[in-house]
Amino acid sequence: MMGILSLDYLLSKQGILKIAQLVILLVAFACVRSTWYNSFYAYGFYEGVTLGYSVTIILYVFLTVFGLPKRASFVNWLIVELVLDTLGFIFISTGSIVAAVKSYGVPILVGASVCGLLASYLLVVSMILSFVAVHRTQPVGKLRAVCIFCSVFQHIKGLVHFQIKFS
Repeated sequence: MMGILSLDYLLSKQGILKIAQLVILLVAFACVRSTWYNSFYAYGFYEGVTLGYSVTIILYVFLTVFGLPKRASFVNWLIVELVLDTLGFIFISTGSIVAAVKSYGVPILVGASVCGLLASYLLVVSMILSFVAVHRTQPVGKLRAVCIFCSVFQHIKGLVHFQIKFS
């Protein structure tokens, strides 16, 4: 059973960041869920975002630990992680700011919004690490991708090559 598990990701910087994000988001969700709040729409969105992104992190870590990136080489997993972190940052920071504004001084709700902002900070660090890793793996030479979207489509489709020769 241990032969199919790849725990190298969990020991890397990205893996540690993902686990820290997961723990902080679950604490933020528990804080909001354990109290009565006045603004249903603000905290309903915040609960949905924190729980949804927590499930996304669990799914991504689960797939990575079981070695799917090595088996599905047609997907650029660095770009997938960059996109997930970017979307998570947008939604979690928006939800945290709205939660902070609507907290009305309730300490546990303020704590939940601070946890969300801390998770947003960790997402920015993870985005930077993913961005650096994506640019390290780009080919250097006469063939270059037109844009990052062409690279994404190239890895998703696996058959289409959008590259231009530069002289």
